[in-house]
Amino acid sequence: MSDRHESPNTGGESASSGFSLVAVLVFMLIVSAIVVPFAVTAKTRLMIANNEVEQERLSLLAEGLGNVVASELTGGSGAKTFPLDSTPAACREGDFSFDVRVQDHDGLIDLNAADDQLLALGFASLGFQREMAQALAKATIRVRDNATLFAGQPRSPVGPPQDKQAPFESVSELQEFSALASMPLQTLHAVFTVNSKRGTISADRAPNRLRAALAGGSSASVTEAPADASAYTVDVVARRDGSGITAEAGFIIERSPVGPTAFQRVARSPLTAAAALPPAIGTAGCEVLFGAEAARILRGWSS
Repeated sequence: MSDRHESPNTGGESASSGFSLVAVLVFMLIVSAIVVPFAVTAKTRLMIANNEVEQERLSLLAEGLGNVVASELTGGSGAKTFPLDSTPAACREGDFSFDVRVQDHDGLIDLNAADDQLLALGFASLGFQREMAQALAKATIRVRDNATLFAGQPRSPVGPPQDKQAPFESVSELQEFSALASMPLQTLHAVFTVNSKRGTISADRAPNRLRAALAGGSSASVTEAPADASAYTVDVVARRDGSGITAEAGFIIERSPVGPTAFQRVARSPLTAAAALPPAIGTAGCEVLFGAEAARILRGWSS
């Protein structure tokens, strides 16, 4: 009969192996705790970088399409393609949709040329009561005209602290009026301009709110639109459907003496946030809005 003897080291080896396994597991947990946040951060940064690249691409695209629209307007074909009273026109190519708004400045009220009656109608369209609208109109004329014409007359409390005694250079100067300081700039641009150089307004090209005020008032300054507009506001919004990524481009253009279809940008347009604008409706292509060549490029770009 033989006796079986266990080595005295067997128990120690088992304990050592168990301790090593626990140490490895603890080490792996520590490594995971360190590596996983870095991996998540790297993935998040990659997504942000991709979105920024997409945003930049859409911004460049919106700028380019704005130039296409401006060229069509100064060339004469755009007036037949786009509504000229800020009514949106939309189209879609692939996963991308585009929204275009054009405003003929002959449908706006020129701060430097309009009389007090027409100016008052413009302020009334912004929601001011008749008395306040007339006070704002008189303050506007006082700012732009020679102050000696108003010698001895007290300055209106609704106007700016000082008379400019020079034409308005921008609609944004209206925000210096105490009664208009909190008025959004895009709202003021939807009524007034400094680019039409006309003392009259074309009601058929006025935005809806201003058109309603003109219809409710009476002014000899409401006339038909001339054949060639002096200036346009062009706004373009580009979206990638389902991504929440939008880009916008907006500017005011005038005809350039360089050529019959040439234009020049004279100012940026104070666009509403793109996310706040309604998305394009419909699935039609963009040939009608931007022409066959531009639509072909858009199809290749969006595929």
